[in-house]
Amino acid sequence: RLFSVLAALTFVSAGAAWAATTDSHSVDVTLSTATSVNGTQIPAGDYRFLWTGDSHDSHMVDVTIEQAGRVVAKTEATVEQRSPAPRVQEIIARTSKSGSQSLEELRLRGKKTVLVFSAS
Repeated sequence: RLFSVLAALTFVSAGAAWAATTDSHSVDVTLSTATSVNGTQIPAGDYRFLWTGDSHDSHMVDVTIEQAGRVVAKTEATVEQRSPAPRVQEIIARTSKSGSQSLEELRLRGKKTVLVFSAS
């Protein structure tokens, strides 16, 4: 009986740990110009960035980018925690010599969470 209780508690705590690391997050982003995200060109417009994962520093997450409920790109990003939390959402992009933009970071308004996109 003791083994069953311990096994049940282990299962419950493992489930709680899994649930804690699979939190769903999303943020609405407006890109004012066409922007490349890890090699995928995304036209200017309104998008929702969705990812699942915890908020621990240097944690890799899969990011889905949607427009009007349709997936337009999938990529990876690293979650970082930085202080202070920005007062407005910040989109950090690198502009190449040709004028094209590549998304590097997405800093969430009011949160210390930053999504860092790798260079393609």
